[in-house]
Amino acid sequence: GPMRKKLRSRRGMTLVEMLAASVVLILLGLMLHTGLLMAQRSSRTLTGEAENQLLLSTLSDLLSNELRYARDVAVDDSGALTRYTSVNYGRNTTLSLDADGQLEAGNRLMLPSGAYGNGDCRIDACTITYSGGIFQVRLEVSDRRGTGSETTFSIRCLNAEQPDMETEEEGT
Repeated sequence: GPMRKKLRSRRGMTLVEMLAASVVLILLGLMLHTGLLMAQRSSRTLTGEAENQLLLSTLSDLLSNELRYARDVAVDDSGALTRYTSVNYGRNTTLSLDADGQLEAGNRLMLPSGAYGNGDCRIDACTITYSGGIFQVRLEVSDRRGTGSETTFSIRCLNAEQPDMETEEEGT
């Protein structure tokens, strides 16, 4: 008698209440996990875009400094740069991309691999045309996750041959 009454009066949680609490905790955990995954993905995307922009900025500065003082510029029929004389790399310098998408001048890397995020970023396309003393440069870069960025800019060649102006100056 009295023992049974004591057992009945004990307040505790039933099995159904325990299962309901477990389900609620599992759902909260899943929501937290999903939120963290979305934040991580967003962070990676933003970091990739920032790395791409940093690489584009570095390449823009590098090419501006390199081509601004170019001499003996040679282009093909479409106006694309084929070679030039470089202050840093010498005569008949050619610009190209290596197998890893890194910029080379005369088969020498222009930037260390760290500038490309140690392989995370690469140049997909580098188009340089020259006309009237102005270089037009178009760069496309991307990271391993496929996030891409591009830029287009102009560089005035300070050593451009301008025969009309030289002739007029010589005549005076």
